[in-house]
Formats: sequence, structure tokens, C-alpha cells
Amino acid sequence: MNMHSPAPQQSPVVLKTCTLLISHFRNLREHGGGGFHTRLFSHMLHPEHQYVFAGRSITVDQTTPTHPEHVVPCAVLISECQRMIGEDAPDAQIAALLAKHWKVATITKAEQQRLDFELGLKSKMPPGWRFEDGDTLARFHAANIYLAGQPSPVV
Repeated sequence: MNMHSPAPQQSPVVLKTCTLLISHFRNLREHGGGGFHTRLFSHMLHPEHQYVFAGRSITVDQTTPTHPEHVVPCAVLISECQRMIGEDAPDAQIAALLAKHWKVATITKAEQQRLDFELGLKSKMPPGWRFEDGDTLARFHAANIYLAGQPSPVV
């Protein structure tokens, strides 16, 4: 079980790494580079939980099988960065948004199954979500996953 403390919001190392990633993405686009592998994130800041840990599900306990999960799927992070690069947004703006949304959390295996297969949110966010102003936790909230120490939405 992962009992790490949440990482500080937009720490300097995370923001610098995001800036480097945006520069890399832009360079590949400008020079006809290939695709981007979603595992890029886990290699850039390793281990991720030391840098971008958002918390653990309130349903995790000592006996629960767990799964590390990107709060916003890596495929979404990459496609949204690519979209904003294509719109010629400033690198600093894109990097700040990437730093905001690049989070990992510890959830249960059952919660992972619900996200990925029951709700079909393995590699996408809920309808209407926007990179520029969307709630990073929207995907988890759609699956009724709440992180310890995070406010749950009023129903």
C-alpha cells in the first residue's frame, strides 16, 4: 500500500520538468518527430509519487489491493499539450497547466476497474472537461473516488 504524503503543488522541479517536456513536444512537432509514449511521464520524474502524488483513495486500507493511477490520464495530458502547442499557446502557460494536472494517486484495484471499464475513462476525461480550467479530480469524482484529505463534492 502506498502511504506517501501528497506532493507540494507545482514544486519548482515539477514546473521545470513540465517546461522541459513542452519544449520537447514542440521540438518533435516542428521537426516531424514521431509519437509520444504515455510512459514518458513516469520516466521524467521517478518515482512519480515523490513529486506529483495527490493522495490515496479513502477506501484504501492495509488489506486493499492498490493501483497507482494518473489522476488525469497521460494520453489526455499529451493530447492537450499538443493541442495548445498547435494553437501556439506560450510554453509557460502550457507547462503550468501540465504541472497542475500531472498527479498520481493510489486507488483500489476495484476503483481502477470502475474507471477503466465500467465508465470507459481509462484514457479520457469526463465529457465537458477542459485542460485550461477543468477540475483535475473530475475523472475520479465521476467514479465516486475521493482522496483522503480532499473535499468531496456536495451532492
